[in-house]
Amino acid sequence: MKKIRLLKTVGMLYARGTALTVGWSIALLLTACLTGACTEQPVVLKSPSGSLAVRVFKNSRGVFYTVTRSGYTLIDTSQLGLVIEGRPLIDITSSLKLVSSGNVKDSFSLLKNNNALRNISYKKYGVSVGKAVIEFAVFNTGCAFRYQLPPGSNHITAEQTSFVLNGSDRTWFFERTNSWKLKSYAGLWMQTRMDSLDKISPTGPVQGKPILVQLTNKQYLFITEAGLYNYSGMRLKAKANSLSVDFTEGSQGFNVNSRTASFTPWRVIGWAGDLNGLVNQLITFALNPAPDKALFDNTGYLKPGKSAWSWISRDERYLNPAFEKKIIDAAAILHYSYTLIDDGWEQQWENKWEILKDLVVYGEKKEIKVWVWKDSKFLRDTGYSNAFLDTLSRLGVAGIKIDFMNSEAKELIDFEIGFLRAAAKKKLMVNFHGCHTSTGEFRSFPNEMTREGVRGMELNIMNEPIPAWHNAALPFTRFIMGPADYTPGFFSNRAGTSLAHQLALLYLLDSPFQCIAENPLNLLNDTLFAPIVPMLRDLPTTWDSSIVLQSSEIGRCAVLAKRNGADWYVAGINGSDKEIKVGIDPSFLNMVPGHKLSLVTDAGKGFRKTDISYGQLRKDMIAMVPHGGFVLRFIPETQSKSKNN
Repeated sequence: MKKIRLLKTVGMLYARGTALTVGWSIALLLTACLTGACTEQPVVLKSPSGSLAVRVFKNSRGVFYTVTRSGYTLIDTSQLGLVIEGRPLIDITSSLKLVSSGNVKDSFSLLKNNNALRNISYKKYGVSVGKAVIEFAVFNTGCAFRYQLPPGSNHITAEQTSFVLNGSDRTWFFERTNSWKLKSYAGLWMQTRMDSLDKISPTGPVQGKPILVQLTNKQYLFITEAGLYNYSGMRLKAKANSLSVDFTEGSQGFNVNSRTASFTPWRVIGWAGDLNGLVNQLITFALNPAPDKALFDNTGYLKPGKSAWSWISRDERYLNPAFEKKIIDAAAILHYSYTLIDDGWEQQWENKWEILKDLVVYGEKKEIKVWVWKDSKFLRDTGYSNAFLDTLSRLGVAGIKIDFMNSEAKELIDFEIGFLRAAAKKKLMVNFHGCHTSTGEFRSFPNEMTREGVRGMELNIMNEPIPAWHNAALPFTRFIMGPADYTPGFFSNRAGTSLAHQLALLYLLDSPFQCIAENPLNLLNDTLFAPIVPMLRDLPTTWDSSIVLQSSEIGRCAVLAKRNGADWYVAGINGSDKEIKVGIDPSFLNMVPGHKLSLVTDAGKGFRKTDISYGQLRKDMIAMVPHGGFVLRFIPETQSKSKNN
C-alpha cells in the first residue's frame, strides 16, 4: 500500500512538470520512509465544541503535537516523550494510533467557591505509539496530557515534553534573584518577551509554574501542571521561544512505582479569551480526582474564616500567654474565627501542652479556634508526625501551618500529600508554607485550606518590600492556581502601597483561611481604622463568584467584582505610580436599584468612607491614587442596618 501511494505521488509530480525524474522521485521517497522521515497520518483530537484541536504526529525525530483554537496557533510543533532509566518511553518505529475516546462531564465543588457546584465537559483520548500510551483531555478552553507509566518500578531520568510559543508574546513569570526562587516560589511577578525568558533571570533559565502568556491576539495562555501526586514537581526550562519540562532532581532522576502512580501528572495548556476567563479557569481543578469519601466522610471541621496572627508584628510581648489571650479577645470583637500561634511556641513555653490547651479553652469561650505553626523537618518522621497530630487533635487545635518544605522534589511532594492524608484522619486543617504553587490538590484534599507558594506580606519585614505592581499581577498569575496565604492587610508595614490598597487585597486575594497580617489590637485601638472595622467584621473569606472588570490590566490595575451570598463587593488596586480612574457599570451584576453602596478610598493618611447612590455609581468614576486602591460594597437595603451595626 505504501508503494502504491508513493507511485501516485510521483505520478502527480511528473504530470505537473517537475524537474525531478520519476526514478529519482521513487528513490528519494522510498529512502525517506525507510529511514523514518516519512510522517504518518496525524491524529487530530478535538474539544466538545470543536473549537480547540490538538494534532499529534510522528516522524523520525519523535512524536510531536500542536494546539490550535479557532485556527489560531497556541502551541507550535512541540515534542512529547518521557525518559525512563535513560531510555525513551516512546518507540518511534511503532505506529501512532488513536486507541480510545470518550466524553467526560465533571461536576465538583471547592471550598473557595462556597462549595457551589462547578460543571465542566471535555473529551478524553488515548493515543498509543507501540506500548506507550499518552492520555489527552481536550477542553474548549485548553488541553492537558499525561504519560502512562510501564508496570513496576520506574526511574524517571528526564522528560521530553516541550511547549513552543511565539517568541514575541509577552510572558509573565516570577523572579527572585537567589536560590529561594524555586524553593518557596516567593518571586515578584514580572513580564518579558517569550524569546528573552531564557536570558532574563540571573539564577538561570529554569522558571516556576504557572507561566502566563499574553498572546498577540489579546488572549491568554497558561502552562502548568495538575494532579501532582507520587511524582516530582514540574518546572519549566526556557530556551529561545520554547519551554521544556525540568525536575528538581535533574539527571539524577527519581523513582516512581506504577502501583502508586499509573500516570504522570497532567501537563496543562490553558486558554482564556480574556482576564475573566483566566481568573475563573477550571481545568486544573477538574484534572484532580474527587476526595476520598472514606477519608472525608465528615467535613464539618472544614470551616473557612479570618485569623489573627501575632508573629509578623511581634514585639517583646509575642507568645506571652496573657498577650495571646488579648489577641484572642480582639479577634472575637472583629468576628474572626481563628488565631495562629506561630514559630517559637514550643521553645518559649516550658509547659507547652498545658499553655496551648489553656489558650484553646480560652478561645472556645470566645468562639475563636487555635492554629499552630510547625517546622516541617520535624514532621518527616511518620511516627513523630502522627503522635504530634494526635496531640493537637486531642487538645482541640483546629489546624496546623507547616513550613520550610523548600522543594518540589518527589520526596517533598510525597511528604505533603501524606501529611494531608494524616491530618484529615485527625480532622485537622492544613496551611503549607515554604512550598510550591498549588496544582489543584485542594480538590482532592479539601483540608488544605491554603498554601503559600507566593511572595506575600512577610517579605515586607525581610528587607524585600512588595511593590504595588506585583500585587496588581497576582489575581491573574499565582491566584489562578488556587488560594494562597499572602497574609494581606498589613496596614502598619505596607511598603509603598496605600491603606486602601491593603484593604482591597483582603477581597482580591483568595484564601479560605485568611490570615490577616495587621495586629488586631491595632485595628481596634487606633482610630485610623474605625471606618473599616465594620467591613473587617463582615469580610468573607470564600466567594460564590468573581468577575474581572474591564479596567483590569496585569501588573497595572486589578479590579474584581465578587459575590458572597446577597452581597457584592468591588475591589481595586493601582499598581502604577500614576492616578487611575476606574469606571464601574454595575449592570452586569443583574441588580436593581435598592442597594446601599459604601465606598472606601484613600484620603491623605487615612481612609475616606462615603455612601453613594446607585445612580452616582453609573455617572462617577472612582479615582485610585498612585499605588492606591478602593473597596465598593453593595448591600441590599433590607440588610444594610444589621450589616453595619
